[in-house]
Amino acid sequence: MRSKYGTTLLTIALLFLVIALVVGKVYDIGLHRPPLKYANIPDVTKEYLRSLDRNNRDQGITVSDVGPFDWDNNTDLGQDKHTLNPLDKDQGQVRSGWQQVENANFIVYYEFDEDALWQGHALDVLRVAQETIEPLKELFGVYFYPSTVNGRRLALYLPSTSGKYKETTCQLLEQPNYDITNVAGVTIIQVGPLGCLTRGIVLSPDVFEVPSDHINGFVKVLQHEMNHYVFFTALNYNNDVHHYLWISEGIAEYFCRRHNGHQVRASDSINFISTNCDLNGEFTMEASYWAGESFFNFMEEYKGKNTVKRFLQNAFQCSTDSVFINMGMPAPQLHQEWIEALELPAVDSLELENSLGNSFS
Repeated sequence: MRSKYGTTLLTIALLFLVIALVVGKVYDIGLHRPPLKYANIPDVTKEYLRSLDRNNRDQGITVSDVGPFDWDNNTDLGQDKHTLNPLDKDQGQVRSGWQQVENANFIVYYEFDEDALWQGHALDVLRVAQETIEPLKELFGVYFYPSTVNGRRLALYLPSTSGKYKETTCQLLEQPNYDITNVAGVTIIQVGPLGCLTRGIVLSPDVFEVPSDHINGFVKVLQHEMNHYVFFTALNYNNDVHHYLWISEGIAEYFCRRHNGHQVRASDSINFISTNCDLNGEFTMEASYWAGESFFNFMEEYKGKNTVKRFLQNAFQCSTDSVFINMGMPAPQLHQEWIEALELPAVDSLELENSLGNSFS
């Protein structure tokens, strides 16, 4: 008969074994998870991100108290690819689903077609995406290569039909009824304690039906969405980084030169900006794009590109209202200067910059 003492020792030994297995498992999981980056995201910042998701359709943003965990591109939606669909015996089989082209920084997922049209689009997108890195670094002072975002390459999706465009966007967002009507591209982001993960950029097939240099061509749309990627990854979510929509959309439009840097100088547009575009508040949805772009064009033309860069560096760490204070630029005064500048003939920004003795570098 086993003694009571022996039974107790066995029980203790088994308990220690279970604890060791659990601790070992937790440790193993911890080794493969990225370090904690945003330990305590302020409520005001969480609400800012959720408001963007509710109110702006080309930024699909979710914020969580855990994760995000799926940094590995092996979990991408686009990895569901290279399937074979049987046709009749005379035609054999044909590939369907997502295919991909890639380099060290990007994976472009596209749909297979026999004429290789979408493969061509994918190669063009891969080229332009790579070429866009340096201009983004010039503007923001940083670009997020895979090594800086837990090894994740930026995923770019090229659905070939409007139905597939909606389906892909909804799947990435995990929102079955997400409205993308008249939206040329969507950047889908998850923010949590482990960092800011961009699940992907999805481009509408419509952007390939116009010349690439058109205001709605794929080059400008891709540059706009990649600007979102850098802007939102650069924000310090440990702080109050609440920004008005015109900041993120305006700087993206400014970056892609949607209107080639040309200001909107029609009297009705100036009147609209004068009465509806308070820099310490939200613009209307549409004005967040064109008027936001106009504001940053004004800042470049009359304050210099370095001022735009300093504005962004401040914006990564604090709210819009605080940025104006930190830079010693009262928003009401800056708004008045903006209006007055729009009423003047266009200024050559390079000539002005040289006359001020400032550098573009």
